[in-house]
Amino acid sequence: MYKIIGADQKEYGPVSAQEIRQWIIEGRANGQTLVQAEGATNWQPLSAHPEFADVLNAAPIPSFLQPTRSRSLDDVLAGDYQVDIGSCLTRSWELLKKNFWPVVGITALVLIAAGGINQILGLFSRTAMQDLMRGEVSGLRIFMVSITMILGMPVYSLFYGGLYLYYLKLIRGEPATIGDAFSGFTIAPVQLALVGLATGILVLIGCLACLIPGIYLGIAWAFAMPLVMDKQLGFWQAMELSRKVVTKHWFMILGLMLLVGLVSAAGIIACCIGIFVTFPIGYIALMYAYDDIFGTSKPQNH
Repeated sequence: MYKIIGADQKEYGPVSAQEIRQWIIEGRANGQTLVQAEGATNWQPLSAHPEFADVLNAAPIPSFLQPTRSRSLDDVLAGDYQVDIGSCLTRSWELLKKNFWPVVGITALVLIAAGGINQILGLFSRTAMQDLMRGEVSGLRIFMVSITMILGMPVYSLFYGGLYLYYLKLIRGEPATIGDAFSGFTIAPVQLALVGLATGILVLIGCLACLIPGIYLGIAWAFAMPLVMDKQLGFWQAMELSRKVVTKHWFMILGLMLLVGLVSAAGIIACCIGIFVTFPIGYIALMYAYDDIFGTSKPQNH
């Protein structure tokens, strides 16, 4: 009998050798998985146990266990890239089809939770917003609506940051759970909230000043949240890296963001509930673009 450390770093067992052999065949364990034999005091990788050598040699290595080479952020900043918008959208649709109900269900939970918070925040500015829509413009009403919008940005960042990480894990073939979709509240809540607050304030100022600066910054910071979650960067470092990289092909990323918005809007038109399908299509496509630019690359054959 053996105890085993799972991919989630939790201890399982005792389990039999036959169960472990089956897990290897299914790709749930590999040569680097740590096990502890009954009566032993130390943990060793499965590859150190000769009784599993035959099945380890025969088992295919899942794609997410294939050796990868991380691209340094300096390489990303110094190099160039191309984003194939059509490919991002196609790959997004294929990924959604393979994981349809988990993705749709988890996306729906996140969007409903974020929408609920939005409704609560909206209570503080609803009257002011209604007055503005009737043409009763005043500095106080504009201030109330603006403050509510700005305060909502950190909250949205916490929800969207986790959802981005969930999509990235699916893209990379890693185990992805509902916990990942809400991990913005646990992994980097302060930095994510600061990204939302800083981008909300600065984009608003840019739009009020001349509109164009606000549009530029809104697109330039498209990858700030996933950089915080994926690369564990501070909020300003993530915003600056995103801005510098996106600026190289700003119009290309603008086209991608417009497509993401159009796809998501199509779900709203389709009786609103369709957004739970179209939202992940658009934003998984965005994360494919992010991963193509900032992610990992397989080592080249020489």
